[in-house]
Amino acid sequence: MVQHRNPVHKAIVKSVLSGDTVILRGKPRPNGPPLERLLALSNVQAPRLGNRDRDDEPFAFNSREFLRKLLVGKEVSFVPEYTITTTNPPREYGSIMLATGETVAELGVKEGWLKVREGRNRDEEKEAVLDHLLNLEEEARQAQRGLWNTDAEGIREVAYNFEGDARAFLSKYKGKLLDAIIEQVRDASTFRVLLMLPDNSQQIITLLLTGIKAPSCKRENGPEISEPFSEEAKYFVETRLLQRGVKVVLEGLGQSGGQNFVGSVKHPAGNITELLLANGYARCVDWSMTLVTGGPMQLRNAERIAKEKKLRVWRDFVAKEKTSDSEFEATVIRIVTGDTILVKTKAGSERKLQLSSVKQAPRGIGSTAPGGSGKSRDIKEVGYQFEAREFLRKKLIGKTVNIAIDYHKPAQDGFEAKDCATVKLGQTNIAEQLVERGLATVIRHRKDDDNRSQNYDQLLLAESKAQEGQKGLHSTKEQPVVRIVDASESAGKQNVSKSRQFLTFLKRSGKQKAVVDHAVNGSRLFLWVPKENCRLVFVLAGVRAPRVGKTPNERSEPYGQEALDYVIEHCLQRDVEIQVDNVDKVGSFIGTIFINGENLALALLERGLATVHDFSANESQYSSQLYNAERTARAARKGLWKDYNEEAERLAENAEDLDVVVEPRREYIDLVISEYISGHRFYIQVINEDVRKLETLMREMSQYHTSRGSMDSGHKPRVGDLISARFTEDDSWYRAKVRRVSTSGVEVIYIDYGNSEFIPITRVRPLPDQFKALKPQAQEAVLSFVKGPNREDDFGDESLECLRDLTGGKQLVANIDAHEGGVLCLTLYDPSTSSDAQASLNLEMVRSGALLVNPSVRYAAANTQAMKSLQQAQESARRERIGLFVYGDPSSEDQAI
Repeated sequence: MVQHRNPVHKAIVKSVLSGDTVILRGKPRPNGPPLERLLALSNVQAPRLGNRDRDDEPFAFNSREFLRKLLVGKEVSFVPEYTITTTNPPREYGSIMLATGETVAELGVKEGWLKVREGRNRDEEKEAVLDHLLNLEEEARQAQRGLWNTDAEGIREVAYNFEGDARAFLSKYKGKLLDAIIEQVRDASTFRVLLMLPDNSQQIITLLLTGIKAPSCKRENGPEISEPFSEEAKYFVETRLLQRGVKVVLEGLGQSGGQNFVGSVKHPAGNITELLLANGYARCVDWSMTLVTGGPMQLRNAERIAKEKKLRVWRDFVAKEKTSDSEFEATVIRIVTGDTILVKTKAGSERKLQLSSVKQAPRGIGSTAPGGSGKSRDIKEVGYQFEAREFLRKKLIGKTVNIAIDYHKPAQDGFEAKDCATVKLGQTNIAEQLVERGLATVIRHRKDDDNRSQNYDQLLLAESKAQEGQKGLHSTKEQPVVRIVDASESAGKQNVSKSRQFLTFLKRSGKQKAVVDHAVNGSRLFLWVPKENCRLVFVLAGVRAPRVGKTPNERSEPYGQEALDYVIEHCLQRDVEIQVDNVDKVGSFIGTIFINGENLALALLERGLATVHDFSANESQYSSQLYNAERTARAARKGLWKDYNEEAERLAENAEDLDVVVEPRREYIDLVISEYISGHRFYIQVINEDVRKLETLMREMSQYHTSRGSMDSGHKPRVGDLISARFTEDDSWYRAKVRRVSTSGVEVIYIDYGNSEFIPITRVRPLPDQFKALKPQAQEAVLSFVKGPNREDDFGDESLECLRDLTGGKQLVANIDAHEGGVLCLTLYDPSTSSDAQASLNLEMVRSGALLVNPSVRYAAANTQAMKSLQQAQESARRERIGLFVYGDPSSEDQAI
C-alpha cells in the first residue's frame, strides 16, 4: 500500500544510515529532545552496508560517506512522497533538496554513488524524473565514477566488534591522533566510534571520554531510568559530534579492564569534554583523570566554572566556606608518621596535620616495635613507613611551609579527629612527592565527596607514575627491612657490656652523624646513628639540665620545661653530629652534640638552661668553654641565674668550709707551661700519652696542608669553629679555635698551646675531622692560693717575667689543688730545686714580691700549712720592700689586685 504526501518541510539532518537513507531532526522542544523521522530517497538505491552478521556490498561505505559529508548537520528541505507500511517499521520515501535547490538524489546519481530504481505506477511527472536520473546514471557509468569504477574493488576491511588484545591495541596507538567518525552517542560521554587506522583498516570501538562522566541515558527496552539532564546532554553532543569527522586520542582502557577504551575527541571547533563540563552536563571522575593528555587542569577549571554558576548537574552545589585559618605558614617541628606532621604556627600554637588524600604505606608483616619482643628494645621495620618518615624528616624538619586546610576528618573508630591539609615547601607539594616515590597511596574518594586535596589530580598522576616505574610499595621486589639495635638497652650488667662494645668504635670514629629521635630533658636524649644503625641514650657531657616531670601532675624543676623546649625546637628529628666520650653505669653514652656546628651544651649554658656538672666538665675537652658559658649566663642573670646572689653564694661557701674539716687534695701531674697570660695565669700541657699523639698529629697536619696547597683557601669560619691556622712566627699549621671574625681577618686561640693572635683570612683552612679527635692539649691554669696584677696593670710585666724565669723551658710537677670553672688551680714545683711540699714555685713568687697571698679561695681551709708558709713569705717581702711592696702595702687594700 502506497500513501502519497506532497508538502515541503524543513529539518536538520541528524545522521546518515546509508547512501540513500537519513534521519531528520525537527526543532527542539521545551520538554525534551526534538522529534525525528527516517527518510529514504525515492527512485534511487545505494549499496547495503554490512553489520556484525554480513559484509558490506561493494562501495556501500563510500556511498554512505558521500551522503554524510554532504548532509550531516545541515538544514535541508524535504518532500515526503509515500510510505511503505508493509515493512517494520514503516519506511517513508521522499526527496531532499539542499539550500542551493539541488536535489540530493540527482547529485548522488551524478557522482556515481546511487543507482536509479525504477518503480511501478509511473505518471508523466515521475517518468520525466526517472528519465533525467537515468541520463545522469549513464553519464556516471561512462565516466566510471563512484560505484561504476571498474578499477576499484570498493570493499573496506572493518571490524564491528573489538575482539583482539585491548592492551596491545592501546599500546600501539596510545597518544596518536587517529581519524574517526562518531557513529553513535549512547550518552554524552560514551560513544561508538569508527576508527580509520593507518593501515587502511577500520575498527569500531566503544569510547569513554577521559576524565568525565555524564548522566546515563535509558537504554532502549532497558529497565534503567534516565538520570537528570541525560537527554539534554546527549542532544548537546549529538548536535556537535554525531557522524562528524574527528580526531581521537586513545589514552587508556575502561575501568572494568574490558574491551572499552578511554580517550579524548579532538574537533576543530573545540574540546567536547571541556564544553560538557563548563555547561554542567558532566562531572570529573578520578579514575580516568590521570589519563588525560596534557593534564587535568583544564578539565577541573571547566568544572569549577559550572559549579560556581550552579549549572545543571551542579544546581544543588554548595561551595565550602573558607575560614580565616584555612591557609597559613608554619614551621614543621616533628614528623609523626609517614603521612602526619606537627607544625608550629607564627602565633606559637602547635597543630597536627595529616596530608590530604594520601595514606602512608602499610606496615609490613614481621615488624616489631621497642619492647614488642620480650624485653628487647631493638627495632625491626618491614615496609616503607621508615623510608617515608625519613623522606619527610629530611625534607621538612625546621622548614617553613605553606599550609592549606582542605577538610576536617572527624573522630571515628577510635581514631582522633584530624585536619587534613595540602603542605607545600615553596611550590612543591610534599604529598605528591611522597606518592611519586611509592611511599604513600592516594585515597579513593566517593565521586560526590569534595573533602579531598586541592591537588587531587596531581596526586593521582604521581601514583600512576610510581606504579609504572614500580617504585616503593608498587615494586615487585621484597619489602625493605630496617633493623635498629638499641645500644643503650638497660637490663643490668650484660647490657652495660653491650654499650661498651659500641663505645669502642663510636669513640674511635670521632664526630659522626646522628638524628635526635626523642628528648627526655635538656641534657638527656635518644639518638639514632645511621652509620652504625643503632639507637642510644645520650647524655650531654659537662652539664646538667633541670629535671622535667614525667606526668602533668609531677612538678618539674625550675626551667626544666624551658630547657626541654629549647632542645625540641632546635634538635628534635634534626641531623646532628655527636662526639662520644664514655658510657655511664646504666649504658647511656656521654659526649657532645653539635647542631649546625654549635655545641648544644654551650648553647644551654649560655641561655641559663643548664648548669656545669663539674666531674664530667673537667673530663671534657671543652671544659673551659663550658665554664665560660656558665659564667656569661650567671653575669647576665639568665634563666637559672635570674635570682643569683654572688655575695651570698660566697659567704655560704666560706661558712661551709668552716664547718667541714677537709684534707688537702693530692693529685700530681707532669707539665710544661706553653703560654703565659700573667704572673699567676697561664696555659699548660700535661706530659702524657696525648702529648706524643700531638707530635704525630702536627706532622700529619703539616703534610696534609702541604699536599693540598691552596685548594682549601677561601674558607669563611664562624666564631667557635675549630680550624687550621698558620702561626705567624714559624709559618706552621696548628689547631685553633675562632674567637672573633672581622672583615680584615680572624682572632684565634691555638687550642694545644693557649696562645692567641689575629691573622688574615688567607692563613685559615678548614680542620679535617681526622685532626679533631684528639682533645685540646692546652689547659688554662692559675697558681693556687695567690693573686696578682694582670699583664697590663702596674708591675704586671715584672710579675710575668718572674714566673717565666722560674718556669720557662722546664718540665715541672704540679699538684691540682682544685678546679675552678674549668681552670686548674696548681701548686708548681721545680724537681731540680724543690726539696719538700712547701718549697713550691708559688712560694718563690710570693717571697720575691711578684704575687700576693689570696686567703679567700675556697680550698684554702684544706691547706692550712701551705697558707701559713705563704703568709710568712709575704711578710718577708713586705719587710724587705721588694716587688709589689716597693711603694707600700697592696695587701692592705680593700680590693684584689
